[in-house]
Parts: sequence; structure tokens; C-alpha cells
Amino acid sequence: MNMVPDFFQDESEEAMRAQVKWQLEHLGLGDGFFAKLLGEDRRRFSSWQKDADTLAPGKEHVLRDWWQTVLHLLSFQRFDEEALRSLIEHTGPRGSTNEESPFSPPWSASSLKTYLENGGPEAIAEVNRWLESFRFGDPYAPSRSGNPCLSTQP
Repeated sequence: MNMVPDFFQDESEEAMRAQVKWQLEHLGLGDGFFAKLLGEDRRRFSSWQKDADTLAPGKEHVLRDWWQTVLHLLSFQRFDEEALRSLIEHTGPRGSTNEESPFSPPWSASSLKTYLENGGPEAIAEVNRWLESFRFGDPYAPSRSGNPCLSTQP
């Protein structure tokens, strides 16, 4: 039986560092990804990882939100780390929005990684909303932008 490390459910700064390290080792996400996701200087983020610096205000909240998304994505992928790594890196086919399935994820024309790097906290919220539309059956809940979830658009 696999044991889940304590840091998976902890929200301390030490746990966040362990979560980032886990993502580096298991999902291939590096300092560059996190710096872009947070809108933070890469050197400062690397320094934070080594417990030699602090993050700008509000950045820890984004890391916590992202970690919750990782946990949802792991669940969505049946805790298969390799499948999640593939999902993060896979780039969907480029096409017009008319060709997209009603169940297409918000990042359908790019990789999830690129979508998050470019969209930051708003992209995290959209990914969570998309996942929740499948898991909890509320696909019509409007996003923060007021648009219906991509998984329910005609």
C-alpha cells in the first residue's frame, strides 16, 4: 500500500517547498514553470525553494491553489504520475474553436503547461472549474469571466 507523504495535505511553507520538489521530481515542472505561473523572478523563486528568500505577497496563495489543482489532476488521472506528466506536456491539435469538442479543456490548443504559464492564477481557476464540471456535475457554473465552462459549450 502506498503511503501519501504528510506534505500532500499540509499548507505550511515547508510543505509548499516539498510539494514543489515533488513536482520537479515526478512531473518534470521546473523553476521556469513556477516562476512564470507566479509571475515571479526565476532567481527569487529558486532562492525561495532553498529557504533563502520569501515570495512576494500573494504568491504563496497561488502555489497553494496550484497544488490543489495538481491533487485534482492526479485524482482525474487515477494517481498515475506518468499519465499526469503526459497530460501536462501534451499539446492538442491546433484547429478552429468550431472543431473543438464540447468537452475540450480550456488549454485544448496548447499544452496545459503553456496554458498555465501564460495564464497564471486565472488559468488555474479555469482548469479547476473544468475538472469540477466533470467530477461534481456542475458544468453550467459560470467562470469568473461569466462564460460557461468549455466542457458545456455547444
